[in-house]
Amino acid sequence: MTADEYRARYRTAQQIRSGGALGNIFDGPKITVHGLSTLLLAWPGTGYQTEAVHLTIVEAGQDSDEYAYDLAEEAILCRHGEVEVRLRDSWVTLRPGDLAYFPAGVPHAIRNSSQGAAYLVNQICPPQFDLYADSGLYDAAWGVMAGEAVNKAKINAQPLEVGELDEMEFRDDQPEFRAQNLSPAEVADGGALFNVLEGAAFTGIGLPMRLVLWPAAGTRLVGFNYAYCGTGVEDTMHTHPVSDEFLVLWSGEGQLFIGDIGWVDAGPGDVALAPCGVMHGHRSTEDRGPSMMGGFASPPQLDLMIPTDYYSDGVFQQPEPSQLTDAQMHAADQE
Repeated sequence: MTADEYRARYRTAQQIRSGGALGNIFDGPKITVHGLSTLLLAWPGTGYQTEAVHLTIVEAGQDSDEYAYDLAEEAILCRHGEVEVRLRDSWVTLRPGDLAYFPAGVPHAIRNSSQGAAYLVNQICPPQFDLYADSGLYDAAWGVMAGEAVNKAKINAQPLEVGELDEMEFRDDQPEFRAQNLSPAEVADGGALFNVLEGAAFTGIGLPMRLVLWPAAGTRLVGFNYAYCGTGVEDTMHTHPVSDEFLVLWSGEGQLFIGDIGWVDAGPGDVALAPCGVMHGHRSTEDRGPSMMGGFASPPQLDLMIPTDYYSDGVFQQPEPSQLTDAQMHAADQE
């Protein structure tokens, strides 16, 4: 199998649904969503049923429309640049590594008052089919994806060319909006500001990890985990019975294992598209050094929680959030 054949643009939705694909956060069909240019990464056009993941491009001086989803939740991760989002009735700044969570029914908006473009990775759960209608990728009259249009859009998509990206870092500014300073009920009601490096400690797949967006923190449908993969370390190969996952190699280099494809070399921004039931995993090879990886998954991955002390008989327990620190990551490299 050649490199092209296992990329999402060359696999049908059915092939991805059953066996996965290799994607990239800067590669997907471009449409306009709420007034902003958006790349479609994981969505019904790639066989995803429980979530959609998009890349939103916000140029300097741009604003989005104000919008809300009565059915879907949304999480917005700032990968590069700086924007403000309307969150908890205030304008809150997102910088690389920050995540904003919006419950269903909560109006929100995005604006870029900075001097450069920003790249945001959005998770929407469940997918909002109407977002694809104006571009001809969803047929609202018949309630189906427009298969031929979807395939043509994927194959002809022009990858976004980006330069050096900002580092995603730990941040605890704007404390009044941070999830660790709010109750889960407050987060569930009005949303909150999260950070990829802070959450509940978890090692269930063999790596230092933080559960960032998960039910014990107050989210309901969206989910996000972030992990450190030390040099020469391989996480536990796994599937999720009902969760579609979008597993990203955020920094560093390594290899991704994807369904019926097997191991493939991966670099920053590469993604294992792993719908529910598709085997996936990651490893950092000795010659490539450590890497950071993390995935958007929906619905919440109860299969990961059941073996932990965080869940029992239908009830989640919220531990004190902790930071995935440089010291912990260095210690993992020495093991």
